[in-house]
Amino acid sequence: MNMKHASYIVITVCALIHISTSGVPTKEKKNSSVKNIALNKKEIQTVSEQFTIKIESKWEDLDKDKKQKHFEEKWIWAGDIIIKKTAPEYVSLHELHLIWNGQNSEKIESIIASLYDKKNKKTFIPIEKYLICDSIWKKSEQRLILKFGKPKTLYATNNLALVLTIPKETEGTVKQGHFTIDTEYLPRPYQEYITEHNLCLCFDVPKIID
Repeated sequence: MNMKHASYIVITVCALIHISTSGVPTKEKKNSSVKNIALNKKEIQTVSEQFTIKIESKWEDLDKDKKQKHFEEKWIWAGDIIIKKTAPEYVSLHELHLIWNGQNSEKIESIIASLYDKKNKKTFIPIEKYLICDSIWKKSEQRLILKFGKPKTLYATNNLALVLTIPKETEGTVKQGHFTIDTEYLPRPYQEYITEHNLCLCFDVPKIID
């Protein structure tokens, strides 16, 4: 074997070794990939924690203390929607859509809702001063549409109280179902949060104490 041929063999072997090892991740590369995945998960979790929504069901008759009741409808404080934000960026809310889900595919003919700004955590006063908007009921989609007169700037904590005006004969049907928030009309960070959490305004269920 001459020197030229021997040199060719050595170069070929070295090349093959390089090819076979270059495709195998080193320990450092593996650790780096794991670290990147962990950081991405942490970042997603952090973003989710900066934009949260909590729903608290109530079902409180706002006319219960009146001595004389001649109304054919009931005025019900149905619950609170608590929207929190710890992120520094500006976020505003333009409208809320609540979709009704009844038992056994039951439908609601008509329902009226009003959304109030709840200024005090302990008490709620449904007066014109705190009214954000009234609703539109889309029967074909069983949807409550709450369009704000002007965009609502979201601060660290935003408490929204939902009040329903319902016919007395419809009360039982409403209590047995629940509302969900249509994420399409929420700012994107809140869309992601609701996608990760099962949120609904449920009435006829036992209360769970945290």
